[in-house]
Amino acid sequence: MRLAVAMWFACGYISAQPAGIAPTFEVASVKRLPADAPRRASVREITPASVTLHATLGNCIEWAWGYQNSQVVGPKWRDYPTDVVYDIVAKSASPIPESQLKLMLQALLKERLGLAFHRETRDLPVYALVVARNGTKLHKSETEGDASMKSAPGGARAVRFERFSMARFAQIMDPPYTSRHVVDETGLADAFDFTFNLSPYLLDPETGLPILDSTGRIDEESAYIRALPGQLGLRLEPKMAPLDVMVIDHIEKDPTAN
Repeated sequence: MRLAVAMWFACGYISAQPAGIAPTFEVASVKRLPADAPRRASVREITPASVTLHATLGNCIEWAWGYQNSQVVGPKWRDYPTDVVYDIVAKSASPIPESQLKLMLQALLKERLGLAFHRETRDLPVYALVVARNGTKLHKSETEGDASMKSAPGGARAVRFERFSMARFAQIMDPPYTSRHVVDETGLADAFDFTFNLSPYLLDPETGLPILDSTGRIDEESAYIRALPGQLGLRLEPKMAPLDVMVIDHIEKDPTAN
């Protein structure tokens, strides 16, 4: 996914929106891509005054509410593979915080797609990120600052993580990269510096071709499961856990007219 985010820091920002009234965009266009139109990669471009999306309903929900696909109960067409893809261009009257833009997209989806939902707690399949039997191979960070990720030698999927907590690292492996929400159960509270290279685990060593899962996508889930113990002394343990989920009660595929 191509992501262009312009950072904006609001100092002393006070919303003029009356309490209890959802904020709305000044102008907004929501179009469903024709079912036979060529498909391209998802797009999410966020600026302090606009939201531009080329995305499925699941993509929109993930950004607006923070729910991963595995935490949404609703029609199967909400995410890939699907013929329901939306082009959304929405602009606010002035620059506002990203949190406000998310509220405005929530209101837009409710208005234009008739989205109605409720929240529940359900026991769902998850992966627990835990310490492997022989202990971790992590090194506690000795520097201060924000967490960062950057490319590392060793392949396209080799990444250097610096000042990363295990809770944040668990989020990296959430859907769509694995089939389950990943929760941190390592018990490790520190921030760590480490390099993690998924590249060798994505290719068949005999043919050199990508290893595919049952849907025909590159099998990143299996790669994570095999790579974590040897490289970091961690592992993914399948289990059931109570999660907050969004249950979609009503949704229309086609938006109302612009």
